[in-house]
Amino acid sequence: MREPLTTPLRYTLAVALGLSLAPAGRAQDEPPPQPSFPTLPEAAPAGTGIIQPCMEELEGLVRCGRYRVYEDRESRTGRTIDLGFVIADALDPASKNSDAVTFFFGGPGSPVTPASPFVIRGVTGLRQHRDLLLLDFRGVGASQPLDCAVPYPRGVESRFGEIFPLDHIEACRDRLQQQTRLDLYTSAINMDDLDELRSWLNYTALNLNGGSYGTQEIQVFLRRHPESVRTAVLNGVSPIFEGGYVTHAGRLQNALDELVAECLADDACAAAYPDLEQTTARILQRVRVDPPEVLAEGKPVRLGPGELGYAIRGLLYRRAAELPALLDGAGRGEWQPLADYYLARSGWVSEEGGETGMHFSVICAEDMSQLDDETIARETAGTFLGDYLVGGYVRVCEKWPYARLDPSHWEPVESDVPALLLSGSRDPVTPPSGGDAVGRYLSNSLHIVVPGEGHGVGGPCLGEIQTAFVETGTVDGLDTSCLKERPPTDFVLPETETETGE
Repeated sequence: MREPLTTPLRYTLAVALGLSLAPAGRAQDEPPPQPSFPTLPEAAPAGTGIIQPCMEELEGLVRCGRYRVYEDRESRTGRTIDLGFVIADALDPASKNSDAVTFFFGGPGSPVTPASPFVIRGVTGLRQHRDLLLLDFRGVGASQPLDCAVPYPRGVESRFGEIFPLDHIEACRDRLQQQTRLDLYTSAINMDDLDELRSWLNYTALNLNGGSYGTQEIQVFLRRHPESVRTAVLNGVSPIFEGGYVTHAGRLQNALDELVAECLADDACAAAYPDLEQTTARILQRVRVDPPEVLAEGKPVRLGPGELGYAIRGLLYRRAAELPALLDGAGRGEWQPLADYYLARSGWVSEEGGETGMHFSVICAEDMSQLDDETIARETAGTFLGDYLVGGYVRVCEKWPYARLDPSHWEPVESDVPALLLSGSRDPVTPPSGGDAVGRYLSNSLHIVVPGEGHGVGGPCLGEIQTAFVETGTVDGLDTSCLKERPPTDFVLPETETETGE
């Protein structure tokens, strides 16, 4: 579970899905091809689609398409949305499989089609005998994105003190409401769009592969369209029946404590930062009682506990090796790198072409609507992040139109579809307990916990396991012997140069 990622990080979840982003023989700095989508005639009714070849640089036949759906699926009247999707045809021309593999990225709100060349190149095993289907859900990416790229009324300074400045949120809401109904963007509606597209494309079933928030989408799809699923891979499992963002603060605190302990148990890290535990406590106290002055786009602001906590949160996700060095620097008065990282990490909120509107519509309906003040206080007490993030969402949702869901949405999903659940033993936000909890309701499932890994597990070994699973359609007999213990964290030490921007 996480916010949509800023542009340089769009493809990190491809790693979590076990993909290789730099195939052998290709220059790593060569820009990837990007999908180009056809245009549907303005008068074309909902239920109409169009497909054309695209990204000829990629192996095999790749096609880009548009498919038109009603924004209001229930009334089947009014505004329509043209969904953008990419199909990579199976590489084996003799393949007769009528089921495709489709991917769910995290967020909610991370688009799939911009990463399609990386996905297509990275899963040649999965693609050998099956098509790949990559769809941007409504309000995301190539499917009429709902961004909040409006100016901050009070400038960059307003981004310090609250993660989501409400005057900016209200300006975004008012602009989006001129063209769309924000309460018509939910996981259930997205899954219905996907199944309608599946039927139009004549796929008999889908092999679902999702990470983080995408695992909640898979649970919704399994409930609503069980006959349309052949297999499911859930990576970094987030139970639909447990609290999402409200649990992050406590889990992230545990992850920070474990990281500090690991550094102090590592000879080189301990020698470089012998007082890391005390330094961490000292800087967390400093930002609470006397926030240091930093610069935001050249303007002086105060770095408070929320901003520092949000920066630490992002670093724990995938840059934990740098955190001791950055905390040590802050202890010596070098606060600016953490402030810069906070600004970069939180930039998705106002990113042009982003998906902030869809993100808020889903989070408000499916997560924040279930919370109360007592739960928030209990779950965030004594943590470095506190209620900065979840409280920010609560305040947004007081201003944001969102769907009111039936309580059945939060019930566990029972299914006998073959399911492979993947967890990292050190995942700071979707720990193995989530996979255990969901797996209890999936009678034909296998839960693999990868030692020492974090949020979203991947790599060649897991890529092979997933390919074998989809090929056979069963978890029985899967060979997991290639899994290895993660090596110790390669901590950034004082003599090691690092880039602290995102």
